[in-house]
Amino acid sequence: MALIACPECGKQVSSAAPACPSCGHPIAGGEISKTDVAGRAVSVLGAWLVSGWVARAIFVIVIGIVAIFLFSR
Repeated sequence: MALIACPECGKQVSSAAPACPSCGHPIAGGEISKTDVAGRAVSVLGAWLVSGWVARAIFVIVIGIVAIFLFSR
């Protein structure tokens, strides 16, 4: 397992990598399987859904705190 230069962007990439992590260009001899692509899509989608949930939770908490200060007087 050696480091080689990506033919697309020129950054150092492991020869065992299926694609360059910087630009996504396939590395010679490596193939990106459909399960890898599906796994990446699911992880990105999961992160997006969790971050959206967290943002909504923070928004509700802030609104609740503001409401307590406004209506407690």
